[in-house]
Amino acid sequence: MMKYFSFLLLALVISPLLSAQSGDIEVTEGYVRRLPPGVLNTAAFMRILNRGYADRVLVGGSTPAADSVSIHATINDNGMMKMEHQMNLVIPAQGEVLLESGGLHLMLMGLKGSLGEEEVELNLSFQDGGTISLRLPVINILDEIP
Repeated sequence: MMKYFSFLLLALVISPLLSAQSGDIEVTEGYVRRLPPGVLNTAAFMRILNRGYADRVLVGGSTPAADSVSIHATINDNGMMKMEHQMNLVIPAQGEVLLESGGLHLMLMGLKGSLGEEEVELNLSFQDGGTISLRLPVINILDEIP
């Protein structure tokens, strides 16, 4: 329980420092999940806010830490939870989308090594050609469990 509160306190203290903004898009609460060595894929989670008056469409991303970055949704398929690739993700005008465990998230596929770093560079790509560059902290999966 103490570990959970420590993680929550850390997240609250540093979350203002973990936001990035590019034009009308702002990203907050972002992090990449650290998994045990040898695991080839991981996930990134964040809140994406659109302060503009037009929808923005996220189409993917890139990172030096992995071969590819793609959008996925966790869905219930007849009682079986599975991930489903999404071609894009609409961030509504004056709205937000939450990428979280068990829901929408970004998959970092083909990790090029263990995520021993404290941060991962992640670039988000939008349909209109816009990009936003982030530096997300790497959080141990055990720190996510309450």
